[in-house]
Amino acid sequence: MKIKWILLALIVVAAGAGLWLWQGKSSSSALGKSAYTLTGEILDYGPRPPASEALGQVKNHLKDKLEAAGWAVSFQEFERDTPVGNVRFSNLRARFNTRWDAPVKGLLCAHIDSKLFKDKRFLGADDAASACAAVVEIAGYLAKSQPKQAAQLELVLFDGEEAFAKDMTILDGLYGSRHYANVMRAAEKKPEFGILLDMIGHKDLSIAIPSDSPAKLSALMFSVAEKRNVRGHFGTAPGPIMDDHLPLNLIGIPTLDIIGDFSKKNWWHTPGDSLGIISADSLSISIGVVLGMLDELLEGS
Repeated sequence: MKIKWILLALIVVAAGAGLWLWQGKSSSSALGKSAYTLTGEILDYGPRPPASEALGQVKNHLKDKLEAAGWAVSFQEFERDTPVGNVRFSNLRARFNTRWDAPVKGLLCAHIDSKLFKDKRFLGADDAASACAAVVEIAGYLAKSQPKQAAQLELVLFDGEEAFAKDMTILDGLYGSRHYANVMRAAEKKPEFGILLDMIGHKDLSIAIPSDSPAKLSALMFSVAEKRNVRGHFGTAPGPIMDDHLPLNLIGIPTLDIIGDFSKKNWWHTPGDSLGIISADSLSISIGVVLGMLDELLEGS
């Protein structure tokens, strides 16, 4: 009799685990489709380099989406000298049922600008409109289904990640994340972790996180990917990567850069980075892994 009860208990546990995994995949699949649609909406405004009219329209569009989901939005404005002169930037920040002066446990980030090119029309569909769309759709899902998790996060869409010159340097690029980190440096209690998304929606998804990524966050990402049977899409780059996670790591906020392997993509920084390379399935995979990580990192899951 005991054996029968043990077998029954194991069946119930297995069924529960299967239902949890199915529900997680179902949610991320729907969010992937929504993020694909939102990526297209962002691209409809055209190229969006810093201080452009199109970028302002994109920010307002995403602000409206976040506020409709119950998030409070604030623009963190600042000016910097750049190779093209003085430029006014603004990071988009959002919180859910949390005072702006209260500490949060984690950050979920992406960059909202597209690189400035004078000789070609560059939309930056995966670099990084798709990541912004994923952040906004994750935010809407958490507000509705996991409000306790939402209240422990701050969303940040960084302005000015791209360099104005051809190549990024320590002085040209990462304008928004550097400013945000300088402000956050003085915080009495900093967030415990950050997740940065960049180029996470391309077809035949290939993620290659920086080689110097925070060990615990890297291990968690790979573990979640393994559980969701998508481990083959996630790997490690041969070296460090210069991206918006760096200023956060430097001030003591361990941040994982979940970034596409752009070294193998012939569309990177070309007009080919358009909606045609974006896949709702790839966005579903990326979003599902992020949601699984947040389940482990945040309370109230």
